[in-house]
Amino acid sequence: MWKKTLIILFFPILTYAQNINFEMTDLEKAQQKAKNQNKDIFIDLYTNWCINCEWMQEEVFKTKKIASYYNENYINLSIDAESKLGKQFVEKYKLSIYPTYLYLNSSGEALHLVTGLKTKEEFIEGSKEAKDPSQQLFSLQKNIKQNAHSDINVLSNYIYATYKAAYEDKSVLDEFLLKLNDELLKEKYIWRALKEASMHSGLHSECLNYLVKHSSIIEENHGIKEIIQTINAATSRSMQPYVSKKDIKGWEELMDYLKKSMGKQGETLMLAYNPTFYIQIQNFDKAYSLMKEGVAKLHNRTPDVKAYLYRNWAWDVYHYYNEETKLSNALEWIDNSLDIHYNSINLETKSGILLKLKKFEQAKLTALEAIELAKKEKVHPTLAYNVLEKINAMK
Repeated sequence: MWKKTLIILFFPILTYAQNINFEMTDLEKAQQKAKNQNKDIFIDLYTNWCINCEWMQEEVFKTKKIASYYNENYINLSIDAESKLGKQFVEKYKLSIYPTYLYLNSSGEALHLVTGLKTKEEFIEGSKEAKDPSQQLFSLQKNIKQNAHSDINVLSNYIYATYKAAYEDKSVLDEFLLKLNDELLKEKYIWRALKEASMHSGLHSECLNYLVKHSSIIEENHGIKEIIQTINAATSRSMQPYVSKKDIKGWEELMDYLKKSMGKQGETLMLAYNPTFYIQIQNFDKAYSLMKEGVAKLHNRTPDVKAYLYRNWAWDVYHYYNEETKLSNALEWIDNSLDIHYNSINLETKSGILLKLKKFEQAKLTALEAIELAKKEKVHPTLAYNVLEKINAMK
C-alpha cells in the first residue's frame, strides 16, 4: 500500500539477538576469505544520509534468523556508497537507490542485486533468490543476452528481478507483454513479474495499461488487493514529479485518467491519494476537505477498503493537524477502522490522537493495549511507547 514504507518505519520487527558480521571493506581480502570458506560475498551499500539504510542495519540485519544465515553463508561487507570503493560499485552497477544489496561469488562476479527498504520477510525472500541461478539478476541477464529467449519462464523471472532491482529493461518488457495472454496471467510467477514492472513504471506505462485491460482475470486469480497494491505503488511513483513542481493541474489530470481507466477502483484510489498529494505540497486545508469528502463516499466500499482509508486519514490528521475538531473526527475514523480491523497499528494511532486531544488517561490505556497486542503480532509499537513516554514526562 501507499504507506507501506511509513508503516514499516514506525512499526519495526520486535525480536532480534545478534547482527550480521560485517568483517571488512577490502574486496580482495573478502574474495580470498570467501574462496577459503566456500562462501559467496554479500555487500550492503549504504549512505550516511539514508534513513532506510539505518533502519535496515538496526532492525533487519539484527534479526537472529537473518544474521545467522548471512554469517554462515557469506563474507559480509558494509560499504559507504560515497566512499572511494563505494563509488566504484555505484558507477559499475549504475546504482541510485539505497540501500542496495549486492551478491557476488568468491571471484567477485555479480550474481544478484536488490534495492530499497525491505521487511524481514522481503529480505529473506531476496536472500533465497540470491542463491538460485534461475532467479539471480545477473545470471538471468547473461542468459537473456546470450540467447534469443522465447521461454516465458526466463522472461518473467528476468522482468521480476530487473524491476525489483530498479534495472528496467524496456525492450525485454515489451517482448514479455507481447507473449502474455489470459491463461498465462493465471500463473503466479507471471503475475508477480507484471506486478513488479507495473509498480516501478508508473500510471501511464504500457504494463499498467495491460494490467487495467486485464484486471478481471487478474482479480479472479490473484485478488483485488493485489491490483490495488500495484496501482498504489505506481501512483506513488507518478506522484513525485507533480509534488516537486506543485503541479496541481497535472496531478488532477492524472487522477482523472486513473478514474476513467479504473472506474470505481480508480475513484477509491483517488480518495486515498488526493489528500496525500495536497499534504505533500503543504495545502493542508485542501487535504483535510478531501478527507471529509472521502468519508462521505465510503458507504458502498468493502470493509477492507473502509478500514484502510479510515486508518490512513486518521494517521494523517494525527501527524499534521492540531485543531480539536479535526482530531475528534480522526478519532471517530480510527474507531471505525478498529471496528473492522482490531490491530495494534490502529490502536497506536488512536493513542496518539487521544494524546493530542489531552485525554491522557485514555491515551495511556490505549497505548498499553496496543503494546500487548503488538507482542502477539510480533511488531514493535514505537508510537505507543512514545505516547507513554510523553505522558510519563508530564508527571
